Amino acid sequence: MTSSIVLIHAVRSSRTMWKGQTRRLREHGFQVIAPDLPGHGRRRGEEFTLESALATIEQAVSDCEQPPLLVGLSLGGYLTLHWASRNPGRLEAVLVADCTIVPGPAMARLYGLWITMKDWLPGDSDTRVARAFAKRHSRKASRRYYGGGRAHGVVGTVVRTISSLDLLADIAMIDVPLTFLNGEHDPFRRHEALFLEAARDGELVILDDAGHIANLSRPKRFTKVLRRAAAGAEMGTGVEVGNGD
Repeated sequence: MTSSIVLIHAVRSSRTMWKGQTRRLREHGFQVIAPDLPGHGRRRGEEFTLESALATIEQAVSDCEQPPLLVGLSLGGYLTLHWASRNPGRLEAVLVADCTIVPGPAMARLYGLWITMKDWLPGDSDTRVARAFAKRHSRKASRRYYGGGRAHGVVGTVVRTISSLDLLADIAMIDVPLTFLNGEHDPFRRHEALFLEAARDGELVILDDAGHIANLSRPKRFTKVLRRAAAGAEMGTGVEVGNGD
């Protein structure tokens, strides 16, 4: 059981995507630390590297009053798994969301190329992207996801970095309870059975009617799962969390 929680955000977003979780968790007495990764938010002028990203997590964990629950979503989830695997005895628990797919090198190159090409298209403006995000989720969700600005020039480096990691080996090394939290409609669920099998002490939780970036599509339910993970409560593998948003 811990009262400290560290939240690591997704690619192109920033700490602002956690605004709803941060407020609700602090209302329940949690210490919450949500840093910006390099190249994102207040640090958009910095270069994103694996070393600088892991150093960001290291600082956030070190600033906690207790060994924390370390939480990451999408990019933040991959970085969380990698950092946790190399820091035994530092955490109370780990929760990663919307990142249960093994991004092989070929997939990563294609994805990076596609995103890079999209960035050059005239219609791919920050305003249009934010408007499309709001249509899929809500205006509030869009304001939170892009509240720190939309990070540019990081996707190519990010996908190369993540595709270089042996994520299943990382998972096998994690020495604390590990929760995989996925939105029901998240396309990154493809390998969730492999991720769960690799974990020493793992469980899988699915949020009903949620997609990728599940903390914004179902914020109250997402926060409820975080609170239970911090308290050491088991939800049971495969449970679907509904209602409350």
